[in-house]
Amino acid sequence: MKPLRVVAVTQSDPFFTGRFFETFLPECRTQGVELIEIILLRNFNESRMALAARLWKLYGTIDMIRLAGRYAYAHAAERLGTPRSVESVAAKWAIPTRALTTINHPEYLRTLPLRGVDVLLSVAAPEIFRSAALTSAPLVLNVHCGKLPEYRGMMPTFWALHRGEREITITVHTMGAQIDRGDVIAEYPVSVRAEDTAFDLAVRAKQLAGREVARLLSRLQTEPVPARPMNGAQQRYFRFPTRQHARELRAAGRRML
Repeated sequence: MKPLRVVAVTQSDPFFTGRFFETFLPECRTQGVELIEIILLRNFNESRMALAARLWKLYGTIDMIRLAGRYAYAHAAERLGTPRSVESVAAKWAIPTRALTTINHPEYLRTLPLRGVDVLLSVAAPEIFRSAALTSAPLVLNVHCGKLPEYRGMMPTFWALHRGEREITITVHTMGAQIDRGDVIAEYPVSVRAEDTAFDLAVRAKQLAGREVARLLSRLQTEPVPARPMNGAQQRYFRFPTRQHARELRAAGRRML
């Protein structure tokens, strides 16, 4: 049977997206799914200075210092041979990566049918897919670490903690013109533990998502997966949280890191 050919679109960081591919890539090998390339877009589609300012506004000075320490530790681990970034995890499994300024580049999109790509898979991709991207492969899917349409938008694991949820839901759905809309084809619950920080929960969600999405793609080769439309009456859209939201999370007994 011809393996399902997949191109993944993501952003690279040493904390979260790398954890998805740590579990996704070995499971793809086991399940007979062929990831032919990983597209890397710029984090949050902004400069490093802008990203640092965004994170400082959220975390505050003390937690930002802690986050910088984790960042330094991750880079030290990479130098010692432990892959942390998407690029190094991909290199371990001999998967090519390609940096693009946009997934909507028409010349690149024209290569997908020529290479027999079956699925274009968005994993925390920091950009809206335009119509050409949405029709560039037979299936264009998004992996969202929040229940949809109740947790549309940014950082859904943070917002689930902020709202006191006892579990979060990883949603795999077809992509449409609207952000985090389309048909749901799979959901995977992740229990919220008493000791979970916002950081820990996001990591665990990405790890579970990697394994389950690879298994889902394998099933797509042999059987139709039922899809259901999202209930528009239940939708909420969350923007990037502010420092006040982080204070509220801490006041409720949770930690950011």
